[in-house]
Amino acid sequence: MDRFQDSTPVADVHFNRMVIFGLGMIGGSVARSVRGRGMIGEIVAVDRCRENLDMAIKSGVIDSSEQDPVKAIEQADLVLLAAPVNAIIDLLGEIAPAVGDGLIITDVGSVKEKIVAAAGSALGRHFPYFVPGHPVAGKEKSGFAAASEELFLRHKVVLTPDPHTDSGALETVSAMWQAMGAEVQYMNCRDHDRILSITSHLPHVLAYAMMNYLTSADDPDQCYEMAAGGFYDFTRIASSDPVMWRDIVIMNRDRLLSDIRQYQDALDQIADMIARDSRQDIEACFAAARAARSLVTEKRRFPAK
Repeated sequence: MDRFQDSTPVADVHFNRMVIFGLGMIGGSVARSVRGRGMIGEIVAVDRCRENLDMAIKSGVIDSSEQDPVKAIEQADLVLLAAPVNAIIDLLGEIAPAVGDGLIITDVGSVKEKIVAAAGSALGRHFPYFVPGHPVAGKEKSGFAAASEELFLRHKVVLTPDPHTDSGALETVSAMWQAMGAEVQYMNCRDHDRILSITSHLPHVLAYAMMNYLTSADDPDQCYEMAAGGFYDFTRIASSDPVMWRDIVIMNRDRLLSDIRQYQDALDQIADMIARDSRQDIEACFAAARAARSLVTEKRRFPAK
């Protein structure tokens, strides 16, 4: 499938029993969204955090919880893997022996190639019913408390099907995301991981690095006091879950290391302009960046929240 090919809307979708592994912001938002839109009969959740489960049950978003992954997927017609990327790979191996014919499994991992490879290895003949996905939406907050029924509204969800992916399973998962208000697009795994390295993984690394750099300054408290909107805009995502992002950057290591090095080269070029007092080059560099930012903003289909 061509990169960024639009999906075709299909009929309304309904699930009798959905099992969600990982009831954090993304998994919790899916639960809230499908429940709020009447797309679900029963939701069963599996999560290590008892607080997430208790909150979701008390609010009526999920019906029950289960700690045994194999038992959880009994009689399910859709399984959503919304755990951290390393945990998704582990879960695929754990549930594989209990996966029945026609059970659709999908995920929300931010890195796709290694997850798809793991799914192929673990699921065997059931692999065609695995639909790899990634909602390009989220906030720097985590946990079920940060979940929102409208999180995916006007945001992209990328599905990265394998050539063997069952067309019916793909249409079902696509319809689910569209029903939650998302724009679904198809992309191959390699392009997904390359592009997300630049647009998501690298920015998180930069935000974490900036905060650590400021903290190591001679007078960090005074720096904090003088920080304004630009600083907070740039470093907002440094509030993201460090464990989740640790796993993401390691899983997409080769591409991310290449992007870090190229970004360092770009900084070196600007540093050289400053060292040479080359006002014309600095202005041209900044003007080009400003024009590119304006163009991206104009072309963006849905405005940022």
